[in-house]
Amino acid sequence: MQTFSRILAVFALLAARTFATNFTGDVLNGVPVISYLNLTDVPSQAISRYYLRVGELNGGIPLHLPVMVARGTSKSLDTGKKLSLTAGIHGDELNGIRVIQTIFDQLQTQVSTLNGTVIAIPTVNPGGNSARLLAYNVWNNVWGNKSQVDVGLDLHTPSSGDESSLWCYADFRLPYVERLAKLLQPDTLKIDVGEPGSIETTFVDNKIPAITVEMGLAKRWNTTRINRVYDFVNRVMDDLYIIPSKYTTPYQPDLSQTYIVTTVEDTPSKYGGFVERLVLVDQPVTKGQAIANVRNAFGDILETIYSPDDGRMFQSPIDPTIEPGASAGQIVYNSTDPECADGCVL
Repeated sequence: MQTFSRILAVFALLAARTFATNFTGDVLNGVPVISYLNLTDVPSQAISRYYLRVGELNGGIPLHLPVMVARGTSKSLDTGKKLSLTAGIHGDELNGIRVIQTIFDQLQTQVSTLNGTVIAIPTVNPGGNSARLLAYNVWNNVWGNKSQVDVGLDLHTPSSGDESSLWCYADFRLPYVERLAKLLQPDTLKIDVGEPGSIETTFVDNKIPAITVEMGLAKRWNTTRINRVYDFVNRVMDDLYIIPSKYTTPYQPDLSQTYIVTTVEDTPSKYGGFVERLVLVDQPVTKGQAIANVRNAFGDILETIYSPDDGRMFQSPIDPTIEPGASAGQIVYNSTDPECADGCVL
């Protein structure tokens, strides 16, 4: 089945007409159902909740996505920026959902003075549902084929079974993306041309600054990561003048603990069995250093895996079971290859 990300790229090429917000007349748990969102119809100086009807699943069961909008003053659609927050595009990636919830709790007390709009979809694809259905509806009926977004933040975690710290993908070729990435103050900042069809890359291809944020582990809420990204979203809203600035000059990110790299290289296993990690996430590595052993059911070492270059352990498996070809760890570093200046994945 085609992925949400790849199909999103196709629909981003299609023009969309502008319509009034379409209320279907249905109400779910006290929340009105819409099939199209037009920000001009959203009440100003208020937070509004909707369910977006995106069609039906097999068997005719209707599918809805939650949408939240914090619209500021009546003039702010013209004077301010429109920030998109998304999370849950993969159903087991939960930390970003809690970030959005806490941001909107905060905005309850600020919305009357906001100079701009924050539009959020906390669970873009909670159950891994029809990719084509979701991509078309989100791109055209929430983001208005890019007309209702100025800046995008897409919040993820690694897939189940993998561990990483706080990091992001960022395509520095588009203005303001570098600023966004540095405002995150991540543990690792991966300069990257992006994955075709991802939310981040689709926005960037349409000249909308955006980054992908990866935070913690799947299937759990990590308070430390959630708090760091919550602070990051506030720095972005401040930087965009959506909320009143608490700084007298533009915020200067603290990058003293950030590892900025161009290249990530996977280290796949040749065998199935059990992976024994010898290096943990964010620990430095040297070229040729042993980073993992792959053992069979008897405990024999089938293979020792080595770092391809000097760098840092970026992401590694916390699930010890491993199949042939699966990753025993990903190393990030700065390649000397000129073709990797804008980012490489090897």
